[in-house]
Amino acid sequence: YEDTGLDYGKWSREYNMHFGYYRFPMIPLWREQMLDAMNRYVIENLKLGEYDKIVYDLGCGLAAPCRTFAKMYPEKKVKGITIVEWQIQKARELNKQKNIDGNIELILGDYTNLPFDNNSADAAYALESACHCPGDDKAAFVKEMMRVLKPGKNFVIADGFLKRPSEKFYPLLKYCYNEICKGWALPSFPNVNGVVEQLELNGAENINVIDLSFRVAPSVMHAPFTVVSFVLKKILQGEKLNSVRIGHLKACFLGLFMGMHRGSFSYLMITGNKKP
Repeated sequence: YEDTGLDYGKWSREYNMHFGYYRFPMIPLWREQMLDAMNRYVIENLKLGEYDKIVYDLGCGLAAPCRTFAKMYPEKKVKGITIVEWQIQKARELNKQKNIDGNIELILGDYTNLPFDNNSADAAYALESACHCPGDDKAAFVKEMMRVLKPGKNFVIADGFLKRPSEKFYPLLKYCYNEICKGWALPSFPNVNGVVEQLELNGAENINVIDLSFRVAPSVMHAPFTVVSFVLKKILQGEKLNSVRIGHLKACFLGLFMGMHRGSFSYLMITGNKKP
């Protein structure tokens, strides 16, 4: 988190720390437009009502989705939480630059031990952040999300998901998976079956799993070109890349290979609500 975070400025001028969502007639070469579209798609699927006022961004990173939320719903409030202190500081700077920090609150904390009351959120989402929770079923994350969510209110989880246990991957795929987790500082990607089971155990209903793999693919294809450009620039500047950065950049390439194994891995969005 500490050594590669600001590199996301090379991926996204708005510091989106995720992949994008393609909608026709977008031009696939415009990465930033797809990244913002992903923010909007996640937020739209919260299906907020007039009286829904407080939304939690669980694992907000540099708060780009929070800024999108603030533009979409200036009358509502989003609370973003991250365990990384410098992300809070940088995100606050970005919010002020955009003059949209009035309805964004950023909190240093752990989404497996949220500093929020039971039944306090009108909605909650996690955009490529649930993967940072230990365990394939992300039980600690799911339990806390469902605890703070008000009865009847909606959640969205968007991430790369395993479709079967990584122990069953053939050797090359397993190597790539392990290197990706290491390079991106992930304990594991979530297993879709395990996460759905945990959601059900913690009071979720109307659970819907949507495959976004082809919507995400155009932005994923930007990764190798962005990585090569970044590396060449650093070399020309005479800067030596440390092992953390190298691992992070390597994972971006291996992610393309991983994504081609649709029987084992897909980019999914899980929606649902807490039982009334």
